[in-house]
Amino acid sequence: MEYLFITCIGLLAFFSLSLLTKGNKSLSEKIFSIWIILLLITVVSFLLHVKSLSGRFPIFITIICDSHLIHGVLLYFYIRAFTDPGFVLLKKHLWHSIPVLTLVVAKLILNYVFEEMECYTEGACTEDDNIYVQITFLYKYIVLGLYIFFSWRVGHQYRKNAKTPREEMRSGWVMQITLGAIFLLAGIFLLQIGRFLFPDLFWERMLLGNTLVTLFIFIFLYIGNSYTYLFVSPSKKRFINLSETFNPKNCQLDENQKLREELFSRLENLMRAEEPFTEGHLNINLLSERLEVPVIQLSQAINNCTGKNFNDYINGYRVAKLKLLLDDPANQKYTILALGHDCGFTSKSSLIRIFKSNTGQTPSEYLANSKPAS
Repeated sequence: MEYLFITCIGLLAFFSLSLLTKGNKSLSEKIFSIWIILLLITVVSFLLHVKSLSGRFPIFITIICDSHLIHGVLLYFYIRAFTDPGFVLLKKHLWHSIPVLTLVVAKLILNYVFEEMECYTEGACTEDDNIYVQITFLYKYIVLGLYIFFSWRVGHQYRKNAKTPREEMRSGWVMQITLGAIFLLAGIFLLQIGRFLFPDLFWERMLLGNTLVTLFIFIFLYIGNSYTYLFVSPSKKRFINLSETFNPKNCQLDENQKLREELFSRLENLMRAEEPFTEGHLNINLLSERLEVPVIQLSQAINNCTGKNFNDYINGYRVAKLKLLLDDPANQKYTILALGHDCGFTSKSSLIRIFKSNTGQTPSEYLANSKPAS
């Protein structure tokens, strides 16, 4: 059995090296790299257990056991980032650390304060007749199940909205790893139940569970190999052109287009969430600082994805918001200029000129035409 774990460790090490050496990694690829490294460390703990060495490293083994919850978090964030190029990790996402911190704190208290568990001295929570051990197992199943469910829901929605062949292929990868995680969790749960119903058959629950996880990783890596284009980029220095119709420079062009689309998606999320266009002094330099990207990249992303320059793009949002305000009967007591200031227009002349350029009519004409006929 130890050869199975050793082989898996070697494959994970090779796979993680390939990911870490890839340049210009997207957020999803960075999350995936962390996930693969965590899987590598987890399988190392399996090897220590099968070699009867877990007792020498009890704290390490227990911490790795508790980190199983992180796999659910990484799966969820990976799929969020993989299916939405505009997704970014924010401070609010730190609350996802609460489940694993709750588990660690609870086990520390039960181990060292109440002395009801021996996880940090034995190398794993192996007391099957201990009610607290069973509660921690159930807690892990529930938390992991919730993360897998939400991951599946994100992937399912992405698959429903997939329109291009590229999106369909990416959705296939997402659904396969999510379904794999579902079957793995169900398999481990059945092993846990079998340990009580058929103790003679499931005499070594931990070994069987570790083996099942390792086999899942093998399948996971095999499927990942079928989607190699998702994880590697060809090196122009070592690329050999085997096709007369294929130009390796196009790979770089596609990568630049992908980066521009990701940046524009981030910009759109910012525009909808915070409405920076309502700030009259807003310029491309301030917006690039907020997005933490060079001005030239932001300008290229806007021009490439909309065909507009920065000012026209921002003014489009201002006009759209002003139309909404003009359509609201509750705003009849305000002047058009006052509403325009709320949308980011700094003067009456620019308001009228830009509004007419976008709609074909002045704000007053728009307001008059939008009123229902008496």
